[in-house]
This record gives sequence, structure tokens and C-alpha cells, in this order.
Amino acid sequence: MEIDIITYTDKQYAALTEEQILQVKEAQLDKNRLTAKLQENLQKEKERLVENGTLLSDMWPLIQTKLRAEYEQEVEAVRDALLFYLRFSTKVEETEATDAPYEVDYSLEYPDRYYAVRDYYMNTYTNASERFNMFKADEVAPQYLGEYYRTLYDYLLEKV
Repeated sequence: MEIDIITYTDKQYAALTEEQILQVKEAQLDKNRLTAKLQENLQKEKERLVENGTLLSDMWPLIQTKLRAEYEQEVEAVRDALLFYLRFSTKVEETEATDAPYEVDYSLEYPDRYYAVRDYYMNTYTNASERFNMFKADEVAPQYLGEYYRTLYDYLLEKV
């Protein structure tokens, strides 16, 4: 099964508990069901418009836009619920949190965590290769940053 409801690295998936992995799987299945439902609804609407002889009218693009917007909204709700669950179900060992070279505050939203970690690495290491290698060696960042880990990884890699 391809998991595209969230963008975690293999390392991050490996750090998840069995219960967390099951929640990711359930969210992905929900998204897959919504995708199938969207395709089915689009096909039904297209057939209806063909039967009425109005497929080439301005209605078809409007119907597609409306159905896709509803789909995106539903998928985003599933994704947000999963990210909320993962954010608050992560139990970090006290020693692990203190091993981080930056302040670890799990009450922060993910974008704020991302900027804190990014700023730490950008301000601490002037050599791009060293910065990237230190980030890769960071054991706290994958759990702490969640989905933003890959974003920061790509950002720092691009600077090398």
C-alpha cells in the first residue's frame, strides 16, 4: 500500500508504535475510499450530463471543481486528524529530548518546530555539508518534526 496521506521518511515510520502505524494505515484507507468515491461521483455526473446532452456546456467543469473541492476538504480533515493524533501520541523519553542541541517543546505547532530546528542548524553551522550531516545524525528531529522532517531534510540537502 502506498502511503501518501502524510509524507514521513522510512526512518520516521520505523520509529512509530504499532498503534500509530495502524492509525496511519486507517487514515490512508479513508483517503483511498474518498478517492474512489470521487472517481465514482465524477463518472456518475459525467454520464448524467451525457444523457442530458449537456456535457459540453459550462456545467461539467463547475461540477468537477465542486466535487474535487469537497474531496480535498474531506482528505484534509482525515490528514489533520492523523497529524493531531501523531503529534500527541508521541511519547519522548526525557533523555532523548535533552539530547537535542535545540530546545524541544512538544507544545509547539509543527511549523514552529520546523523554524526552530532550521534556524538552529542554519545559525550554528556555516559549512553546508557539515550542517546537513549533523542534521542527518540528529536522533530527535525525525520524531520532533513529524512531516516537516522531510521538508527540512530536502531544504538542507539543497544547500549542500
